[in-house]
Amino acid sequence: MRSPRAGISPSLVAAALALSCVAPAFAQSPSDVRIDLQSGQAKRIRVHCESLRPTGDRDAAKGSAQADEVLANDLDASAVFTTSRSWVAGSSAADVQAFVGGEWNVSGKSVRLVGEVLDAPARRSILKKEYRGTASDWRSLVHAFADDVVLQFSGEAGVASTKLAFVVQSGRSKELYVMDADGYAPHPLTADRSIALSPSWSPDGSLILFTSYRGGTGPQVFVMSAGGGRVFAISTRAGNNTSASYSPDGREIACTLSLDGNPEIYLLDARGGGPRRLTNQRAIDTSPSWSPTGREIAFTSDRGGAPQVYVMDREGGNVRRLTYQVSYTDSPVWSPKGDRIAFVARTGSGFDIWVCKADGTDAHPVVTGFSNENPHWSPDGRHLVYAGNRDGPWSLYVTDLDDRPPRKIDTGGLQALSPAWSPRMAAPGFMGANSNR
Repeated sequence: MRSPRAGISPSLVAAALALSCVAPAFAQSPSDVRIDLQSGQAKRIRVHCESLRPTGDRDAAKGSAQADEVLANDLDASAVFTTSRSWVAGSSAADVQAFVGGEWNVSGKSVRLVGEVLDAPARRSILKKEYRGTASDWRSLVHAFADDVVLQFSGEAGVASTKLAFVVQSGRSKELYVMDADGYAPHPLTADRSIALSPSWSPDGSLILFTSYRGGTGPQVFVMSAGGGRVFAISTRAGNNTSASYSPDGREIACTLSLDGNPEIYLLDARGGGPRRLTNQRAIDTSPSWSPTGREIAFTSDRGGAPQVYVMDREGGNVRRLTYQVSYTDSPVWSPKGDRIAFVARTGSGFDIWVCKADGTDAHPVVTGFSNENPHWSPDGRHLVYAGNRDGPWSLYVTDLDDRPPRKIDTGGLQALSPAWSPRMAAPGFMGANSNR
C-alpha cells in the first residue's frame, strides 16, 4: 500500500483502517478519504463540531448558532459519526478524527455557508465547499453540507436533505403529511377529513402515491405532488385499491386490487391503466415492495395459513417463501442496495421490526418491545424509519441498525403513522470545489 500524503494526520488514517476502510483511499489526495461503512458493522468516526464563524449582518450570530445545532444533529444522526460540540461546556476534542466548522455569512435575505472539514490533530483541510441560498431556506444549506461530509468519509452522501411522508391521525381522520427527515416543518398535504394510508414516493421524489377513502367509496389509490396541490386518481376500481408503489424506473405501479373479489398483486402503468395480475391465489396477497433492480417484488401472503413474506419475479413467477422464523410477518420493504429486506413480525407483546438478507437468511429482530409497524429504509440503507407506540401515542422513530437505541422524531405532538422515506432530493447549488484539489 502506498503511503498517504503528508497532509493527512495519522489519527485519521488510523480511523479509516479501523473502520473496514478502503486502505488506498488516501493515496491520491487528502480529499479522497473514504470509509466503507456498513450499518452495525463499524465503529463511528469521532468528529468535533466547532461553531460556524458569523460574518456579515448583525443577526448572523443568532443564525450561526442555530446552524451549529442542525449541523451537529445531522452528523450525529448519519450513523457514520459520533459528534462532540465546542459550544457545549465540558465537551472535549481529544481523540477526535476530524474537526467540522466553517463560516456563516448573512447579507440581507441571502445566506452563504462555507463548510470545512479539518483533519486532527494537524488541522489541515480535507473538505471545503461553499453553499448559497435564501435566509428562509438556510436549513437546506446545512443539510447539504452535512450530506457532503458523510460522502467525504463514506463514499455515499448522507440523507439529511431528504424528507418523510407520513400519516397523522386526529380523531377519526388520517391526513397525509410531509416534513424534513429531522422532523422540521411537518405540514399537511391533504385536508379531506377522511382516511389516508400508505404513502409512497416516486423515484425522483416529486410525487407521492397514497391510499385514501376520500369520496366515501372505499380505499382507492391517488397521487399528488410532494409539494401539495391537486390530487389525481390512479386506481378507483371496484373493491379495494391499496398498497401502491412505483417501480424503480417510475414506469409502473405495483398495488393490491380486489377486482375479482380477492386481494391480489397487480401491475399498472404509471397513469394507473392496463392492470396486469401477478398473483392468483385464494389467499390474500398484499403489500408489494419492489427490489431496487425492478426485477423482483416482495409481498405478504397467507397462502401458507398465516401471513408471511414471499418474493416473486416481476412477471409473477418464481414465487418463494422468505420468512419461516415467526408465525406472522407483514409489510416487507427492500433495502436500497437490494441486500436486505425489513419486515414486521408479530410477537407476544406486539409487533417487532426484523431484517433478513434478500434470500431470507440471517433473519433477526432490530426493534423490539411494544408495537412497531411500517418500516421504510432511508435511501442510503443505513436507517429504518417506522411507527411505534413505546412512549404512548403513535410516533415516528429511526433505528440506525447499530447499538444505539432508536431515536424519536419530534413531530410537535402529532400522532404519526405509516412513514415513507423520500429518495434524495436535489441539493441546493454550491460554489467552489474541494480546496485540496
